[in-house]
Amino acid sequence: MGKGGKAASAAELLASEQFRAFQGDSFDAASFASRSLSESHTTAAAQTEALQAGVAALDGALRGLVLRHQGELVAQTARLAEAESAVQRLDLSVRSLRMVAARVRADIAEPYAQIAARTRQLRNLQATVDLLRHVIHRLKLVQKLRAQMAAADGGGILEVAKAAKLLSEIAAVDAEADLSGVDVAEADAEFLQTAAAVVRSQTEAALKAGLECLSQADVGSALQVLFNLGELRQGVQDLADHAAAAAGRELAAALDPRKLSSAAAGGARGGGVGAGGAPAKAQDALWEKLGSALEHLQKSAIEVWHLQRVLAKKRDPLSHSLFLDVATPGEEDPLPLDRFWSRAIAALSDAFASAFGTARGGFVRDTLVAGYPRLAGLLEGAVARVLRDSAARDVAPALDEAQAAAVLEAAGDFQNAYLAAALARLSEAASAAFPGSSRALPTAADLQKSIARVHEELKAASGSPRLALLVAATVGKSLGMMAQKAEYMAASGPELRAVSPGSACNAAQLRNISLCNCLQEVHRSVGGMLGRLPAAAAEALAPPLGELQAAAVEAVAPTFRAMVEAGEELLLQMHGTPAYAAGADVAGGTPAGAGEAVTDTSPCVRDLARLLAHCRLEYLTKFNPSPASPVPSVARALVERMAARLVLFAVRHASLLRPLPQAGKLQLAKDLAELEAAVGQHLLPLEQLGAPARALRAFRRLLFLETTEVEGSPLLRELPRPEVLHHLYSRAPPQLESPHSRSGLTPAQYSLWLDGHSQEEALRFIRTALDACAAKAAGAPGYDELAPLMRRLAAPPS
Repeated sequence: MGKGGKAASAAELLASEQFRAFQGDSFDAASFASRSLSESHTTAAAQTEALQAGVAALDGALRGLVLRHQGELVAQTARLAEAESAVQRLDLSVRSLRMVAARVRADIAEPYAQIAARTRQLRNLQATVDLLRHVIHRLKLVQKLRAQMAAADGGGILEVAKAAKLLSEIAAVDAEADLSGVDVAEADAEFLQTAAAVVRSQTEAALKAGLECLSQADVGSALQVLFNLGELRQGVQDLADHAAAAAGRELAAALDPRKLSSAAAGGARGGGVGAGGAPAKAQDALWEKLGSALEHLQKSAIEVWHLQRVLAKKRDPLSHSLFLDVATPGEEDPLPLDRFWSRAIAALSDAFASAFGTARGGFVRDTLVAGYPRLAGLLEGAVARVLRDSAARDVAPALDEAQAAAVLEAAGDFQNAYLAAALARLSEAASAAFPGSSRALPTAADLQKSIARVHEELKAASGSPRLALLVAATVGKSLGMMAQKAEYMAASGPELRAVSPGSACNAAQLRNISLCNCLQEVHRSVGGMLGRLPAAAAEALAPPLGELQAAAVEAVAPTFRAMVEAGEELLLQMHGTPAYAAGADVAGGTPAGAGEAVTDTSPCVRDLARLLAHCRLEYLTKFNPSPASPVPSVARALVERMAARLVLFAVRHASLLRPLPQAGKLQLAKDLAELEAAVGQHLLPLEQLGAPARALRAFRRLLFLETTEVEGSPLLRELPRPEVLHHLYSRAPPQLESPHSRSGLTPAQYSLWLDGHSQEEALRFIRTALDACAAKAAGAPGYDELAPLMRRLAAPPS
């Protein structure tokens, strides 16, 4: 078999299943041999022969492979020889370097070791010297401190600030160096603790005494000690916190029902019982302790305020540091006074909330709810005293508006409960007086009871402006309820407008007049208290009183409106009275010349006088107080409006009369005088009407004023300008038509138009009529004299 055949046989052997196990990485020759020997001799011999044949085949294949790559193997062998030479040269170089390093180490190691040792010695020496320096310095400071303390023990005065400075410096020395284990330093530990305790106790006593007497010098000295001790910030914070906590504890103790139980038991044996069933002695003890607690709060606040005041002025003489900056170094750090109030107000709120919600000792809650005006007075008094005692020009007061409001709101639960109870009492009284039924009218007893209840509530709160405002708002709700229920009780329908000289006051009108009187009595009585109430409370009651007055007016307004309309109907008859146009005395039937006196009154004015007399007897006399009385009332206000309307209505329609000869002027003047007398006799004197009365009298004088004298007359200041122009139309020629005649309006329609338009609009209407009739009236007798005057009077104001 050739080489190729052997190679092929070797490849086949390697691929055969028989020899696959020899190719694995985990092949174990000992295990394989043991298995082979354990088999039969024939099998082992055959297997050995096969293996030898395979080895021979593989050996031949390997030999052939080596021969084929002989050149490459020889070249690789040469390169390996060169690599071995290079490695030998490197080994020589490494040995040379090792020898050089050994020589260098021998030259440097010993000096380096010496330097390191001497450096350690120097460092230890320096540490020893520094420690000795600190020890010596500390001993000197302790010696000075001992001298200070010894002088004080010998009857002298301990300079606390210097002692505090020495303690601070000793503490700084201890912080700079670790003196633990130094006997001389540890020997002074007990003395230093004693000295620090003495300094702190004296500082606290001096600070407390300085705050009690509000001495800036004493407080400043104590703060200097705290600064020297490095405890200024913490000391100020502790003082503010302690003051707030003490105020809270005082109030909590004052409101503790268990501490008041003994007083309650003594009061029960004494027989006196107060509001809420609590013994009178227990209530007295409660109020006394509350007053003491709030006095303590006020005193604490002033002390903290004084502390902050000194902090804002005092500086360290050496570092010139402002103490307030040291006590509150950050912007987020609150000032001592703000810190005090934030904690004190929280403590007050917690104490009052606990007293309000407690299940035991309910007499405390009941007493404070029933007597909240007194509690509010105590709180406001405390706030007022704080503001009074902290009034200084160089610093803000100890309490700002927000903090004062928070102090007063601390007892908000009691305030709300009191206001709710007051509203219930007021509502009950208001409902009893004004039940809202369409049949029942208020009785005098129930009405006076409701008024008395309002007086009691307002009087109880009058000592506190803030509470007075809150109670006034509560009273306002009850007054609004009265007004609303009175509207439900008022009669309605056409009966209210039944007004004529032959009719009496019917039941519906009488009912509403009675309601008006009741509402007026409440309004008068409550309004009389406004002057004794704080300004804010009086302002709060003004709208509810306005509602009462509006309800009273609404009840009788239809009747007054009917009276006014009846009077207007009679005054409209002026336009059908012949005496004004013809100048004849219609009653006597004889001509009345210009120089003859007018002896009779026109029928319309006589009827109006009878109507006013009837209204006075049947309606106005039933009001209480009477409209004729100078006491302000709803009826008086309505009568004033009624009188003013009738007077101005008479002036308006008197100015519209046309033609108006001299005899008509005389008749009109007499009628207006009779109207004035009737209004003054049956309604109220015209002097009390003001402008309407002056207009009536000015118009009577205008009737007889020459046309040339009109423009400069002072009467024009008393009369509405349209009425003056309307009267001048009575002096103009017929071609100059009156504004309402030109527009086809009756005097009644024109009067309604004037009621709905302003004076400027009326003057514009008159100017339009003058311009429209100018061409037709030009050249007529009297036109040239009147037209320029009327245009000037009708011109818009410049």
